[in-house]
Amino acid sequence: MASAGSEAAESARQLEELRKIAAPIIEPEAQRVTLVAAKTPPQPQGKAFYLKNRNSLVFLANNMPALPPKKAYELWLIPTSGAAIPAGVFKPDSHGNATVVNPPLPAGTEAKAFAITVENEAGSPVATSPVLMIGTGE
Repeated sequence: MASAGSEAAESARQLEELRKIAAPIIEPEAQRVTLVAAKTPPQPQGKAFYLKNRNSLVFLANNMPALPPKKAYELWLIPTSGAAIPAGVFKPDSHGNATVVNPPLPAGTEAKAFAITVENEAGSPVATSPVLMIGTGE
């Protein structure tokens, strides 16, 4: 049987490994590179990493077009049943990149898909514009 000290050391080691993995994903100053077919303009894209059992969401967007003043993109969690749930607003930087990290979401919500709309800067409790992007699990 492992001692409490060795279990704590193992937990600390695992946490440090997770930090090393997460850092380049969530740090704003991290360089993000998307590879696309040569000679075609880069398309807007987003990736959602969601753990419903931990109520944890990391969303990364790139090549997003600039928005008009007072507008923002809004991320939506589309549950397996019920209405879409707001999952954070974001504005891309000058390179079209943006992140949403751990927005407040109802615990344990099963996601069927994620979507993006354009809303007012403060966000909206329901989508008020057409869906620009949508994706289901890979």
